[in-house]
Amino acid sequence: MVKYSRPLIGQFFIGFWVFLMERIKRKLFFWTLVISFFVLAPTIILYARGYRFDAHKGVFVYGGAITLKTNPQSAQIYLNGQIDVSKQLNRINSSQNITGLIPANYNITVSAPGYKTWTKKTDVLSGLSSEFWNVILTRDNYDKKNYDDTAGIDRFFISPQNKYIVYDKDNGDSLGINIFNISSGKTEQNFSLSGWKMIDEARKENIEWSPQEDYLSIPVEKSVAAPTVKGAKSTSDTPAETTQYDYIIIDPANNNSFDLNDFLGKKDISDVRWDPKSKGYLFFLSKNNLYRANVTNASDIATISENVSSFDLTNDGVYFVQPPNNLVFKTSFDGQAAKVQVTSSFPDGGNAAIDRLIIYDNARIAFIDANQNLFVYNEGDKDTYFKKLGDGVLGMHFSDDGKKLLFWSDSEISVYYLRDWTVQPTRSEDSLATITRYSEPIKNVQWSKDYEHVIFNTGKWVKIIELDDRDHRNCMDLINTTVDNPFIRYDNSLEYLYFTDNDGGNSTLRSIIFPEPTAILGIGGS
Repeated sequence: MVKYSRPLIGQFFIGFWVFLMERIKRKLFFWTLVISFFVLAPTIILYARGYRFDAHKGVFVYGGAITLKTNPQSAQIYLNGQIDVSKQLNRINSSQNITGLIPANYNITVSAPGYKTWTKKTDVLSGLSSEFWNVILTRDNYDKKNYDDTAGIDRFFISPQNKYIVYDKDNGDSLGINIFNISSGKTEQNFSLSGWKMIDEARKENIEWSPQEDYLSIPVEKSVAAPTVKGAKSTSDTPAETTQYDYIIIDPANNNSFDLNDFLGKKDISDVRWDPKSKGYLFFLSKNNLYRANVTNASDIATISENVSSFDLTNDGVYFVQPPNNLVFKTSFDGQAAKVQVTSSFPDGGNAAIDRLIIYDNARIAFIDANQNLFVYNEGDKDTYFKKLGDGVLGMHFSDDGKKLLFWSDSEISVYYLRDWTVQPTRSEDSLATITRYSEPIKNVQWSKDYEHVIFNTGKWVKIIELDDRDHRNCMDLINTTVDNPFIRYDNSLEYLYFTDNDGGNSTLRSIIFPEPTAILGIGGS
């Protein structure tokens, strides 16, 4: 019989205990992993599918997102004061997407060095993205390009193909009309119209370029002795002078100009507009009749329609309004096609003569009458609307897509939505929004390139305001000029903002690049 010593028995039990503990540890570790897997796996899966744990509610909720497209593209985005480093760039549309956000209200701040800050509060909803596609920051200071060759400039107008700027200049006893080449930065031609001055702005007529940049029509005026009636006695109330209105046609290619009234043998021409299709033809009103004439052949003149108060031209024909019912009709450019009636009535209270007519198409027409009342005819997708939109209206512009109508008074800017707008912020057909109000006069109101901002000036400041009214509308200063109410024009194609300013006592033309140049597919750019 073998006898085991006590040390050997002790070693056996110690070894067995160690073996047992190792087995238990391995099982514990295994089951810990199993339990961890079943606990964490759903959480990982939920996170992967967009769910987030809401500590306030103590439950998992489906996350939301915020999408922003900014200019400049390098702008930083802050949520509730904290910079967000999780944003991802979508190179297809150059937007920045922040996903996996717990549904809540967020303060968004977009900023960049040297730019003004954009802010907005928004509610992020479960499974949805709050989208901001038109976030524009303006610079604190812009590099202003000065065009030294434009000293004395007053009003100016950019040619249809963006090659030239024509500007007028008061030379005392004559009106200077100057053609400035944008590419070279030099004034190429000067025309002196002796005895004339530019027509008063209150008449709402401007220099008109022909579509091919071949001709210019210049609305002018001058004071002349009032006509006397034979046998009539003069009194203190009898005016000594009256204002004569006219149009000067300029042919830059031949360095020639002539008086349109004298050329056509008429004395009361108004509302001159160039034919959008045929070179050298223009339309005008005279004694309430609408005419089309050839500026190279005085005998080539046709009556388009009689009894016309206002007209407009589109690429598919001539539209005109006939009093007293203010019905709209359409015909071909030469007036030979049958006259087609577009509208069959006019809203109550709209019997005043129509001063201005703007046509987008047969279904979207805007009118301003002699009392500055604005009316809109809108064949929408849901219904047809014909109603008054505002009073004291000074001007109006359709957006390029025909879904918005911008209009303004001396102190207020508004937008009417003619179609549903399904991109955030969504808008409804036949809705009206007041964009901004000022106590100072508002001037030079115009669309920006995205048609989601409006450029205007008040006093010495040129400003831009967004249409997006979620939380509030961001309104930013673009430039501060040295003169009150500078003349400004934004060129969508060139992305230049042109404006008049004072340089050494003389009015001059200046410009800034706006907005910032953007990259293609999110690569490069500002």
